[in-house]
Amino acid sequence: MEDLVESLTRGNPTEVKVVVATVVIALAVYQLVLIAVGYGRLRPRFLQAGPASRAHRTIGDALLVLIVVVAVMCLAEYGWDDDGGVHAVVGAVLLGVLAVKVLVVRSGGRLGRLLPLLGAAVFTLLAVTWLASAGDFLVDT
Repeated sequence: MEDLVESLTRGNPTEVKVVVATVVIALAVYQLVLIAVGYGRLRPRFLQAGPASRAHRTIGDALLVLIVVVAVMCLAEYGWDDDGGVHAVVGAVLLGVLAVKVLVVRSGGRLGRLLPLLGAAVFTLLAVTWLASAGDFLVDT
């Protein structure tokens, strides 16, 4: 897997991972705005709750793919080494919480009331994971 990641990134896995992870964070902030409109917390004149919620769901599906791609790149390139321990553990928890959120969204029902909490947890874990890796990389360069 490491050779595939090296080949796809033309020998720049860290840089590609940082760029993709940064795009994920930017889209996650946009997700917060969209769902705030969807829940009626924000009411801009140019966007109604229904379209905002549908956009949130669609972008969330794309984000899921990007997050999994970044996770595979991290594990293929760095594994569970000691230097990235916190990053790896928080990333694994992020994937677990994200999986639960997807299951709750897909199943509907009474568990839907947990979605704001799960969404906040996903965003927080994304931010911590990004800060533990991409943030350090961007500060050091």
